[in-house]
Amino acid sequence: MRLFQPPKSLYLGIFFFAAILGLGLAAPWLSPDDPWRYAGPPLEAPSLKHPLGTNDVGQDLLSELLYGARTSLGIGLTAGLLASLISLGVGLSCAVRGGWYDFTLMRLVDAWLTVPPLLLVLLISAFLKPHAFTLIMVLSLFSWAGGARLLRAQGAEIKEELYVQAAQALGASSLYLARRHLLPAVYPLLALMFLSQVRRAILLESSLAFLGLADPTHKSWGVMIQYGFKYVALGDNWLWWLLPPSLALGLTLVSLALIVFALESWFEPTLRT
Repeated sequence: MRLFQPPKSLYLGIFFFAAILGLGLAAPWLSPDDPWRYAGPPLEAPSLKHPLGTNDVGQDLLSELLYGARTSLGIGLTAGLLASLISLGVGLSCAVRGGWYDFTLMRLVDAWLTVPPLLLVLLISAFLKPHAFTLIMVLSLFSWAGGARLLRAQGAEIKEELYVQAAQALGASSLYLARRHLLPAVYPLLALMFLSQVRRAILLESSLAFLGLADPTHKSWGVMIQYGFKYVALGDNWLWWLLPPSLALGLTLVSLALIVFALESWFEPTLRT
């Protein structure tokens, strides 16, 4: 691959996402108060002690925002990683083994892709007990199929290369072919898939939390936005309850989109213009 200077949007996206992730990780040290503890009078205006004010039960909103980053980003990264691993396993196994195994599994993937994911996510989340683990499993199980098809297509193309055919003729196992030849070749696509899955999972988690289908005992941006909308009529306090998590969520999604776009331009020469 010819050396190519990545676009500046890559560094911009990495900077903002790393900054938000760092704030979330450092929440125990940066938060003014425990986000689950009574910190002051309910619906208090912003002050030096509470930079974003307090919510309807007297909890510090800045602490909620910082701990909410841990929840939203943690669920998004975990669900994105799990979905990418499922896609990798299904896609490469179909590419290497082929035959009836490939045909059967790809038909199942086709059937899975016809199911409206958002509708099923809403239904399952409504019937299951709200919990972070449940949400991660639901988000990952409805995000892997598209990536598996892409990885299978690229893996099948690589399998036709002469050096791979030679290794197979010499008796190389399917596991060896996948690990030694196919996996290194699909790393760029896998990285793009992972970031896209993380972005999608963060957005879906916040949407479900906004609809009241997330665990209310876990502080997250979606839960903050949901309660902020409920208290719109209570003076101007809702602005500090609603706008900060909305801006944080938007900035996170935009930063991930910038990274994905920059990596696509880096890996695919036809997109560099």
